[in-house]
Amino acid sequence: MNQSGLKNMVILRNLPSNIVEEAIIVLKTNKKVKENEKIDRNISAKDEKVSNKTKENDYILKEAEMLVSNYITRLEQKKKERNEVQKKIDKKCKNLKKYIITMSIIILLETLLLIIK
Repeated sequence: MNQSGLKNMVILRNLPSNIVEEAIIVLKTNKKVKENEKIDRNISAKDEKVSNKTKENDYILKEAEMLVSNYITRLEQKKKERNEVQKKIDKKCKNLKKYIITMSIIILLETLLLIIK
């Protein structure tokens, strides 16, 4: 199966929402971004008539945005927790290596002393 033509997608299910049952997110291709850009939506006076009609759609859109942002923050928190746990494990591993080296040196010295006597 050729995966080069497929898009990167994320499907969110079992969301804590009364409106959104399932969210499908299509990601852009991998690009390096130098700086994060904020997109602002300004509504002009001409669009007020249209905005009344789209208020319901905006509510659904805002709920979906909120769900996606919550999902992303949970992923980032899990990543931070994993990094903290990994740092603790690395520190314990270094301490264990030091302990093993010192114990092996002590055992080696004791065996030499026993052989000499």
